[in-house]
This record gives sequence, structure tokens and C-alpha cells, in this order.
Amino acid sequence: MFNQESTLVTILNKAADMVILSVLWCVCSLPVLTIGAASAALYHTSIRVLRQNRGYAFATFRDSFKENLRQTLPFTALLLFLYALFGVTGYVCWQRPDSMIAGMYVFFSLFSILVCLTVQIHGFALMGRFRLRRQELFTLLVRLTFGHLVKNFLLLCLFLFAVELSIYYPPLLFIVPAGFFFLSSYLQEPVFKKHINYQEEDPLEELSE
Repeated sequence: MFNQESTLVTILNKAADMVILSVLWCVCSLPVLTIGAASAALYHTSIRVLRQNRGYAFATFRDSFKENLRQTLPFTALLLFLYALFGVTGYVCWQRPDSMIAGMYVFFSLFSILVCLTVQIHGFALMGRFRLRRQELFTLLVRLTFGHLVKNFLLLCLFLFAVELSIYYPPLLFIVPAGFFFLSSYLQEPVFKKHINYQEEDPLEELSE
């Protein structure tokens, strides 16, 4: 009976932490440009609090958000620009279904958006998880984006499913963001370990290849 109660309490505590983290992510993402820092903080907190049972959700998220805010702003701005560019290009070309060249641009735009999404998912996770120089981050993003196609496909499916849930059932925003980062970490961490030498218990590591 004790074990069952302990398991139930653990599940309830995790659920409460996920609600807190999801609300924090939504609030901190409202300025749009800060969505990168919020995502990096949520990934870091998902690993440290939800998976490793270390620290407290609010304090860990807050500290990680402050630490990652400056470095994520340029990266977030670049991604937003690329999304706007490829989105507008794809939409304009979609209006010309009789043009083969326009069709090629639509395909290229969709492909580019998917690549940007993959870079976004890995990039914010890396920034929240490790201390990386720009060249190191760029090199890792190239390897992760184009070297693990199967896991990237699964990550994209998980991401799109999370977005769809949030759009059609808005109340799920209280749990979906943390749920996505928690589940995605099980796909990303094994990949990170193939390229980065770090100890699982270390909360924030320098890159060591």
C-alpha cells in the first residue's frame, strides 16, 4: 500500500510540475522573441526536475530562462525571419498551381520549414542543456539535423501532434508544452550522447567531444 501511495504521489507531483512549467513557458513565450529562452529553459528543467528529480520546477525554469535569454534572442529572430520568408514564398507560389516552377518553390519552402523546425527543436535543447560556442552549436546542429533522419521524423511528428492538440483543445496548453519537451528528451538525449561527452547527472555541461 505504501508503494502504491508513493507512486501516486510521485505521479501527481510530476503532473503538477508539468502544469507549472507549461504555464511558465506560455507566459514567457508571449513576447515571441523570448520563445527560444523559454524553450531552452523548459528542456533544461524537464531533464533536471522531471527526469532527474533535482531542484524545483519554478526556480530551475526561472534561472535557466535568465541564463539563456541573451544567447537565444538572435537565434530566435533568425528562425522567425526564415519562417516568415519560406511561409510567404510558399503561400504566394501556391496561388499559381499551373506553374511548375511555382510548385518547386512550394516544395522547397515546405522542406525548408521542416528543416528549420528540426533546427529549432535541437537548437533550443542544446542551448538549455550545454554551454556551447557558436561554432560548436552550428556544427552540432548540422550533424543532428541531417545525421539522424528517423529520430528527427519522430520529433517532427511529436511536435506537430503537440501543436494540433494545443490548437483544437486549448486547455491542453496547461500540460502539452512540458509533455512535449519531456517526451522529446527521450529521443534527443541518446542522440546528444553520440556527439557530446557528458555525464547524465551534470545539470549543465561544457562541450567535450
